[in-house]
Amino acid sequence: MISFRFHLVSIVAVFLALALGILVGTTVVKQGIIEDLKNRTDAAVKRADDARKQVVDLKADLSAAQAFEGLVLPALVDGQLAGTRVVLITEQDADVSALEGTRRILTDAGATVVAEMVVTNRMGLTDDRSQADLASVLGVPNPNDPVQLDRDAAQALSARLADGPSSSPPDLLDSLHSGGFLVIRGGAGGNKDIGGAGQVIVLLAGSSHPPTVDPGLFLAPLAGALVEAERPVAAAESDSTVASFVPLLRSDDSLDGHMVTVDNVDEVPGRVALVLGLRDLIASPGSGGDYGRKAGASALIPKP
Repeated sequence: MISFRFHLVSIVAVFLALALGILVGTTVVKQGIIEDLKNRTDAAVKRADDARKQVVDLKADLSAAQAFEGLVLPALVDGQLAGTRVVLITEQDADVSALEGTRRILTDAGATVVAEMVVTNRMGLTDDRSQADLASVLGVPNPNDPVQLDRDAAQALSARLADGPSSSPPDLLDSLHSGGFLVIRGGAGGNKDIGGAGQVIVLLAGSSHPPTVDPGLFLAPLAGALVEAERPVAAAESDSTVASFVPLLRSDDSLDGHMVTVDNVDEVPGRVALVLGLRDLIASPGSGGDYGRKAGASALIPKP
């Protein structure tokens, strides 16, 4: 007869075997997990090392490209716009680096930037007060139509730039500035030096986020009015802008070919195209060109 003691010993043995099996199995699983984690960690460390090396290489390439640009770019455009007086008009939300690059290339080409005019976000006419104030500046009834009011402002600014300052005050530039619609930089002789015959107008836009003032609603009609007034004008934007207006100008038969358009002024070829395009436009008034990579461009840059 099997004693109770034997039963007890058998049960204890079973549980010990079960516990030992669990322990051994868990140890094996844990070792496998540990090995897998180690392999993943090693792979992640290698990827991080490779990424750091790529960053170092890219920084070296960028430094070399910037050094090359600094040496070669001025030589490419040197003297191409000698004696040319330029009024540069941009928007508050425009890409700062594109603006600085445009200003620098114009100066390197021998041009004098008479003034920079920044169209402020107030020109977006997003509220009744700004609409009423702009209508007052322009001396027109408030149409309660921001689009039409922007067009009226573009037309008035074009006439001021084409004809120069009026002999009787107030000067439109002063009024737009005091009304908060324009910020005017430069102009050693004040606003009276801005506008008139012999000055070239460069319109610049381009932003990585939607601008408050759509360039298609203000800069585009301004370009059209300047072309109609037979003033030399160029319109330029950055390649990656989210609010493009250069294609709008190219699609307008009354403007296309009568002005210079550049759709990648944030890049070296675009800045060179701006200078050489203006050179050709000044030499042959009314005969422009479209440069860059977007729809309607005829070439990357004009012929040297």
